[in-house]
Amino acid sequence: MQKIIFVTMVLTMVGGLAVGCQGPGKQNFESKASYEANLIEEIEINNDSWDMEFKNSESRQITIVCKGKQQDKKSDPVTITHDGNKIVVTQQDEGGMDGFSFGKKGTIYISIPDNEVDMIKLNNGAGDIKMKDVAAHHIVISNDSGTEILEGLSADKGEFTSNDGELTLKNSSLNELKVTSISGGSYISGVTSPEIEITSINGEVSIKEIQEGKSLRVETKSGDISVSYKAAPGSLSVRANSDSSDISIDLDGFREHQSTEKSVEGAIGGAANQLELLSQNGTISVK
Repeated sequence: MQKIIFVTMVLTMVGGLAVGCQGPGKQNFESKASYEANLIEEIEINNDSWDMEFKNSESRQITIVCKGKQQDKKSDPVTITHDGNKIVVTQQDEGGMDGFSFGKKGTIYISIPDNEVDMIKLNNGAGDIKMKDVAAHHIVISNDSGTEILEGLSADKGEFTSNDGELTLKNSSLNELKVTSISGGSYISGVTSPEIEITSINGEVSIKEIQEGKSLRVETKSGDISVSYKAAPGSLSVRANSDSSDISIDLDGFREHQSTEKSVEGAIGGAANQLELLSQNGTISVK
């Protein structure tokens, strides 16, 4: 079947496959583009400073809407390029210090049908990120300094990396979850995942209402770690180390095998699953 692509926009398409987000005035613009979702395998977004909002779409199309402001109407702050089965969205600030640095410049809205896209990849600068009820095989977010609020995600693998920003992830299901943070808190709640790995240099890690999985590993250099289970684990190996000498393990059926000022090891049941919590300078609490 011949590929069908629907594109609706304020501006005329420029250069065949490149879509510019630009409006009639010098400062305001709005644009909308739609693509048949079953023909797209990957969405890549390279974003300097705009806010990003992803949500589920009940239609069979991927829809991208750009709304914001523009300093130079000859230079598009956002472009959308379609090449084969991939869409690339690029938002680039105008100059080192443009005229809108002290306010919101704009927002890019992306609506995606369930499980039609293999990869969603976001390289984010300073914009805030919201993602709600999005389902894809692989979700990768590399964040510099924006705040991330992610809810209702469904993915085979989720990878979230942040240099200086807070991550909130809740009510989601991922076969594999990996979080890496340089500075900023990581707040996980109501997440189902057999394999979770969280590494933080400077920031609190809070995991609430978690279900027992195959492996949960958290390591911080400077930050407290707290873990609470939705239901009491039935078969768990527990290892907790903290140089702060403040470790609390309060789990039903927990049998302590070894305990020192800075380390606690033990198990529940046959210890088929793993819980490992390591902190150089932070408290550890498990319940």
